[in-house]
Amino acid sequence: MFNLRFLLELSYRGTSYFGWQVQSEGTTVQGVLQEKLSLLLQQVVEIVGCGRTDSGVHASQYFAHFDVPESCVNQLFLKSMNAMLPKDIAILSITQVADDFHARFDAILRKYIYRIHLNKDPFAPFYSYYLRETNFLSIDLLNQAAKLILQIEDFRSFVKTGNELENFYCKIYESQWIQIDENHFEYHIAANRFVRGMVRLIVGMSINFTLNKITMDQIENDLKAYRQITKSWSISAEGLSLVEIQYPKNKLKQL
Repeated sequence: MFNLRFLLELSYRGTSYFGWQVQSEGTTVQGVLQEKLSLLLQQVVEIVGCGRTDSGVHASQYFAHFDVPESCVNQLFLKSMNAMLPKDIAILSITQVADDFHARFDAILRKYIYRIHLNKDPFAPFYSYYLRETNFLSIDLLNQAAKLILQIEDFRSFVKTGNELENFYCKIYESQWIQIDENHFEYHIAANRFVRGMVRLIVGMSINFTLNKITMDQIENDLKAYRQITKSWSISAEGLSLVEIQYPKNKLKQL
């Protein structure tokens, strides 16, 4: 008997979780999935995700793979798996993949969107952050800050303090603000990889610049010196969603 590898496409609301990755304390998305799949298949199942998401961050598209013995395949029904999961985690599809397919290492692009609304709205989506500091944002100034990100490859200025990272290199494919209407804004960023806390720190920098709390000279000087941005602001995780993962075409042909 041999193992087969399967790929899950899923989405989750991150509000109640301490991120994706299993931790010693706190409920995580990976932990819940492993627990429920292990219960369904009556054996230990270890799941490998396409990357980490921080505590409170959402994902409308996320991929993860796991291996199971061939004898368990007939138990992998989508409805059965979803029935065991809480309402804030949903498996969208399950596909058999090649044995060497890796959800994390094979991914070539990850895209996040950060959503903001400026007016107090009890019906605002759970994935949008209510920015109380102002009732106006300049889309032109926001995009001035966003354009800087396209010129950077080393992101040590946008990483949380206390990190143990050695690699700060990220290749950025998209960095732009979009104004939906006068009260709703979105920041779109896509890259091959992200360092911890990077997107929320970029959003915080963009807003601080727009509100005249920091200048462009200060930002550029901090970037050149590889130090954390002046008045660094890691904005709430509430508005951040992972929305897209891409894999090479030759890998997708294996699905």
